[in-house]
Amino acid sequence: MNDPNGVVCYKGEYHLFYQCNPNDYTWWTIHWGHAKSKDLVHWEHLPVALYPSKDMGELHCFSGCAVINGEEPTIIYTSIGEGKRHQSVEAEQWMAVSKDNMITWDKYESNPVLTLDIHGDIEIKEWRDPFVWKEDDYWFMVVGGSHNKRGCVLIYKSKDLKQWKFLNVLYEGEEEIWECPNCFKLGDKYILVYSPNDKVKYCIGTINSNYKFVAESEGTLDYSGWEGFYAPNSLIDNFGRRIMWGWLTEQSRGDFKGCGEWAGAQSIPREISIKNHKLYMQPVKELEMLRKNHKKYKNVCVSKSWIPEIKGRALEIIAEIEITDDLTEFSIDVLCSQNHKERTSIKYNSNDESFCVDRNKSSLSTLCHNSKLTGTIKLEKGETLKLHIFIDHSILEVFANYRESISTRIYPIEEDSENIIISVLQGDNLNVKSFDIWKMTSIWE
Repeated sequence: MNDPNGVVCYKGEYHLFYQCNPNDYTWWTIHWGHAKSKDLVHWEHLPVALYPSKDMGELHCFSGCAVINGEEPTIIYTSIGEGKRHQSVEAEQWMAVSKDNMITWDKYESNPVLTLDIHGDIEIKEWRDPFVWKEDDYWFMVVGGSHNKRGCVLIYKSKDLKQWKFLNVLYEGEEEIWECPNCFKLGDKYILVYSPNDKVKYCIGTINSNYKFVAESEGTLDYSGWEGFYAPNSLIDNFGRRIMWGWLTEQSRGDFKGCGEWAGAQSIPREISIKNHKLYMQPVKELEMLRKNHKKYKNVCVSKSWIPEIKGRALEIIAEIEITDDLTEFSIDVLCSQNHKERTSIKYNSNDESFCVDRNKSSLSTLCHNSKLTGTIKLEKGETLKLHIFIDHSILEVFANYRESISTRIYPIEEDSENIIISVLQGDNLNVKSFDIWKMTSIWE
C-alpha cells in the first residue's frame, strides 16, 4: 500500500481508502484498497473499491479523495491510462459513486470530469491527486502538478462535481513536483499541505479574490520524507477534528528481505490544530485504548545513562525533559539490543535546537537505509521538551512538543532488540521530569 486516499466519515464510521497493488508487494497495477473503523484503532477490511478499467485503457487508479455529495458517496481520483505513467500530461481526473454504502463503486459514465484542456494555454505536467471540499454553495478542488518546472497546486470550482472551472495556480515553489495537496480551513485560516517529492510541507494563510494562496507562515509537517511519512490525507470527523494519516513508505528497507511479502503502512492518525501560526499534531486519544502495563517515573536524575524496566517492540512513551544550560545533548535509544550493537537513537541537541532519529545502528543488516533524519524544535523560554514516541516493530513515530515530528521505518533483526536506554551525550545531569511507558496491545486482539 501507499498513499492514503479518500479518507471520509460516513454514517458514523471512518473510511480509509489507500493506493494498493493487490497482486504483488512491489509497485504496479494500482487499485484503491478500502477499510473502515468505528474508533480509528480497530479496522475492518472491505473489498477493493477501485479497479483499473482496462476496457477503457486505464492502467492505474492513482490518488484522490472522497466526499459525501448530499447522501451519495463520491470518489474523485487521477486516472492513468496506457502510455500515461511517464507522460503525465495525459492524466485525467475521474469520478465514481457508490449506491450501496461504499461497498461497490460505479465509475461516472461521462468520465473524465477534468482533462488538461481545462488550463487553456497553461502547460501543466505531473498533474494528479485531487482533493475536494465544499465551501458555501460550491465545491472546490486542488490538484498537484508542475508548471514551468516548478511544483504547484492548482485550484478549480464546481456546482455539481461534474462541470469544473479552472481558477488559478493557487501556489507554487522551488521543487519541480508537488503531489497530494490538501487544502482545508482551521478557524479563519487556510492550511495548504503538499508533498514535494521530499519532506511534507505546509503553509498557513488566506486565499485572495484571485484564488492565490497568501502564505503567512510555513513549516515542515514531518522531517522524514521518503524515508517515512509522505502523501498525507485528511478528513474532518463528526467531532469537528481534522485528522490526518500519512503513508509510511518502505524506502528505508532498501534491499532487506526480512519483512516478508508486504510493503507499506499507514501512520497512526494525528489530530491537526493551529496555534501561534504553527500546526500542532497530536496522536488521537482513541489510541490510548491499546495501552497496558503502565510504568511511570518522576524526577529521575540521569548522570550518565538509565534503563527503565519496561521493554518491548510495541510501546508508547511520553518523556518530559527539563532543558538546562548545563545539558547539551541526550538520547533515548529504543529497540536496543543487550550488546548495544543494534539501536535507534532519538537525540536532542540544545546548541542548534535539533532533534533527530539516528538510524546508524538501527539494524545489523547492511541492506537497510541508516541515514539520520533531523528536524528542529525551538523551545520557548522555560518550556520543557516533551517527546511522545510510538514504536511498532518496524515503525517509529516521534512527536516533539506536538509541533514537530519524525516518522520513519527501522528493521532491527536481533531478537533482544527491545530495550530502552536514556543517555547524557554532552553536558551534565539530565532531569527527566516524567517518563511514562506503556506496552501496547495489538489492534487484532
